[in-house]
Amino acid sequence: MDTYSESEAPSENTNSDNYQVVPSLDGHESSSLQPQEPLASELAIEDVEEPLPPHPIIVFLLKAIKVILLPFCKIFFAPAAQRTFVKTTIMSLTLSCIVATSIVAYILFYNQYIPPITHIQPIWFNYGLQNAGPQAIVDILAGNSVALKHEQVYDVSIQLHVPTSDTNFDIGNFMIDIELQTKNGSSILRSSRPAILRYQSRTQRVMRVFAKAIPLLVGLSEESQVITPKLIDNFIESKHQAVNKVNILVSNPMIQIYDAKLLILANFRGLRIITGLVFIITFSTIEFIFATIAWKGFGERLWLRLYQFMIDQDPTIVGDQTEDIASEQQSSTEMSSVKSD
Repeated sequence: MDTYSESEAPSENTNSDNYQVVPSLDGHESSSLQPQEPLASELAIEDVEEPLPPHPIIVFLLKAIKVILLPFCKIFFAPAAQRTFVKTTIMSLTLSCIVATSIVAYILFYNQYIPPITHIQPIWFNYGLQNAGPQAIVDILAGNSVALKHEQVYDVSIQLHVPTSDTNFDIGNFMIDIELQTKNGSSILRSSRPAILRYQSRTQRVMRVFAKAIPLLVGLSEESQVITPKLIDNFIESKHQAVNKVNILVSNPMIQIYDAKLLILANFRGLRIITGLVFIITFSTIEFIFATIAWKGFGERLWLRLYQFMIDQDPTIVGDQTEDIASEQQSSTEMSSVKSD
């Protein structure tokens, strides 16, 4: 028995020497099984919201605009022949706009600084003459009035502001005599022409009164007409006989007149054409110079950017242009070979 126990002892020692004690990993395993907390950088990335896609309606509208404009842009950036046509069209439109703006500028300038009515004088009729109609003598140099220009064409008219009374309508036609006189009273030109109020029936006058009842009651309107008969056409003043006075006589003494004016209108027939052409040509030249400067300054670069954008949208444009250029070069070589033969 002792022998067996002794033999068993060494075996136990040997077993204890061969095996090592390994610490338990239960704590590490439990910690590895627990969920890990996210890092701060990952939280920051998650906090950044992704940009929202554009609204479908906006996307649809942009696509529709692209589909509509793309054919026109292809025409604008087409091969050489079409580009020449487009450039010619653009140049024609530009010149038309320049000429149109020049004409508008001349019309505004003419109406502002060259008024057609050069002389306006009030007429004060005298009704005191027996067996004669109202008469007046107008001094055209009274006040700050300027004398008529020599060798200038004028039209002379009288503006009568008359009431639409039964008396004036019953008169019907009446004559107006006008006589241009020099400073010493000698006659230069005499003319006599008829005048009449525009006809209105009694029914029409009553309806007009009812239609303008409130303005008539408050004094904003009145029952009257303005007639402007032209008495002298294309009068040219002579240097040796300058017009100083105008004698006016109305034939019917029963005529009723609110007020009257003498109108001497300068007729710029030749001057209008000459000054108009000079003004339009000068203004158009200045506009064309500034348009060229603007094109060289930023217009050409804008055109190239638009062209580059069209290439990005449709690369086939470049291919078409390359084929066109190649065909032109081939045709030129063929022509040169024919000429050499």
